[in-house]
Amino acid sequence: MNKIKKSLIILILIVFSIYFTKYIITTNTNSTISEQISNIPVDTSGNSPVSDEFTKAYVSRIVDGDTVEVTIDSKKYKVRFIGINCPEYTSKIEYYGKESTEYTSSMLINKYVFLEKDISETDKYDRLLRYVWLEIPISNSIEEIKSKMFNGLLVSNGYANATIYPPDVKYSIQFNKLASDAKNNNLGLWNKK
Repeated sequence: MNKIKKSLIILILIVFSIYFTKYIITTNTNSTISEQISNIPVDTSGNSPVSDEFTKAYVSRIVDGDTVEVTIDSKKYKVRFIGINCPEYTSKIEYYGKESTEYTSSMLINKYVFLEKDISETDKYDRLLRYVWLEIPISNSIEEIKSKMFNGLLVSNGYANATIYPPDVKYSIQFNKLASDAKNNNLGLWNKK
């Protein structure tokens, strides 16, 4: 009888272990990007998270300095960066347009980014309107916008100007500050000789 109880307990432990292992593997591989992102720890320094929702996307093509094509869940979308405007380098060529496009290409092509929505979903050309983060931010500080948000990198390095497109104005104050600094330092498009 003792042997039967021991065998039964061992069998129950084995079944429980198999079930528990399968549950953990299934949970980790089937969780959505939003669920995975929501499990990232938040900075306890008092900074609030920038947003509760980011969408992970793969940059598959560069259209120009402020527009890319991304893949999200096997579907392709064009994304227009919010709050900035790069010089043109498509059918119309503007000063520093080539440099802006090349910078965007060197930084984003074939990489994963995190997209943040403001108010509007798309523009009149049916492009997604988004802030493009290289890393998920902890706060909306100007330091993080300047180092982790690609929109901010473009402006702070003189590849784009800050442009207000209401109602999507969440970071307009920060973008204007970064543009002013770039202009004062004659960076990029501000360095016309």
